[in-house]
Order: sequence, then structure tokens, then C-alpha cells
Amino acid sequence: MSECHDLTADERALLFAALDGPLVDRDPVLLGLCLRLCGRRLLQRAGSAAATNGWRGSPHAFVLTPEGWRFVKAEKRRAALKRSA
Repeated sequence: MSECHDLTADERALLFAALDGPLVDRDPVLLGLCLRLCGRRLLQRAGSAAATNGWRGSPHAFVLTPEGWRFVKAEKRRAALKRSA
């Protein structure tokens, strides 16, 4: 998880956007960021698991991994601590 501190602002924003729903790879820049986050195991392709769970979108979309969920949760907790301090 130490490599997560090396994320750019765009990558962090993309992870928070993945909270709202799967990310669809329409933009080449977005696709590059998603693939970089896949390499860090923070995102993964939706694939057949999402279809099995009832999602009817593209199987080529990206969703958060368990590590990605932990990262976003930690970032939200850290932001809340900054606001209260």
C-alpha cells in the first residue's frame, strides 16, 4: 500500500469517481490511467463478475478492487481528520 502514496491527483480523482459506478474507457487518457491503476491493483475490468451480479453495462468497464476500496476509505478518513484538526 506504500506505492499508493505515489498516485497523481488525476488517479486519485479517478478512484473516487469509481465509487459512483463503473468507469467506461471511452477516452484514451482515461483508459491509460485506468490501466495504470489496474497495474497497481486498485482497479480491475468489470468482466463477467459484474454481469453475474446483474450489471448490464460494458464488461470492459473498470471497477474498484478490494485494495482500491481500502485506499478510498483511508483517503476519506484522512480528509475527515484534516477537516476536524
